[in-house]
Amino acid sequence: MDIDLLKTFLEVKNTRHFGRAAENLYLTQAAVSARIKQLETILGSQLFTRYRNNLQLTQTGERLISHAETIIHAWNLTKQDISVRKEHQLVMVLSSTIGLAELCFSQGISRIHQQLPSLSLRAEICDQESLIKRLMDRTIDLGFLYDPPKINELMSLQIGTADLVLVTNTSDVDLLSALNDYYVSVDWGIAFNVSLAKLFPELKPPVLHTSYSRTALDFLLHTSRNACAFLPRQLLHPYLEQQLFLVPDAPCLTRPVYAAYHQQNTHEKFIDRIIAISRGVINPAAC
Repeated sequence: MDIDLLKTFLEVKNTRHFGRAAENLYLTQAAVSARIKQLETILGSQLFTRYRNNLQLTQTGERLISHAETIIHAWNLTKQDISVRKEHQLVMVLSSTIGLAELCFSQGISRIHQQLPSLSLRAEICDQESLIKRLMDRTIDLGFLYDPPKINELMSLQIGTADLVLVTNTSDVDLLSALNDYYVSVDWGIAFNVSLAKLFPELKPPVLHTSYSRTALDFLLHTSRNACAFLPRQLLHPYLEQQLFLVPDAPCLTRPVYAAYHQQNTHEKFIDRIIAISRGVINPAAC
């Protein structure tokens, strides 16, 4: 299989146009058409149909997307692993779900590099479904997530907790006013949302919803309006009592943090070291 055939397929899928795909790939339109035809011959099935001058994926094309992305990603990792400098004998791929990235990677990557200088590191952010899928196909060595995957082939260890405290950028505010008038919602997962809904069943819609804790933190620090959000206590030490303030009587909601890896990963020695370093970075504090 020529990897360029899959790259061409994904580009046509993204642009839904042979001409634009050709421009993006610096090819002629005839070359793009020929590659798609060759791929269809290999698979024995049509990948695109034209409907009202629009390219539409067939069922085969839809099924091919995730396989093509996985193969290309694995190939890129293979090239990186082979070409890595001699002093770096091993490439370790770490991944985090979106909500955990700031907590696990902001200091964690530099500490891992300092303590394991022989490693070449790759840090990525995935949604939970993609992270688990890539742990299973072993294109990720170690993943950080809130909800441990219930899959026999994957090992999951709790490495700490994220203590989510409600903070505001104004020092004079009561709990219900903060949550109802200028709440910034961060996607901390289903368990967090259920807990918050039980505690405050009549909340108004938030002024901002984001998947990234850093986005919420920056909003609180730089907006000219009042704002509050549940954020990990571990990220707030530089700002508390100066730019940000704990909301009185607000609950502290905790989320366990897990590290997961494939049982057949051959780099368990390094995985154990990285997990130990990550425990120190998360450093859970009591509410």
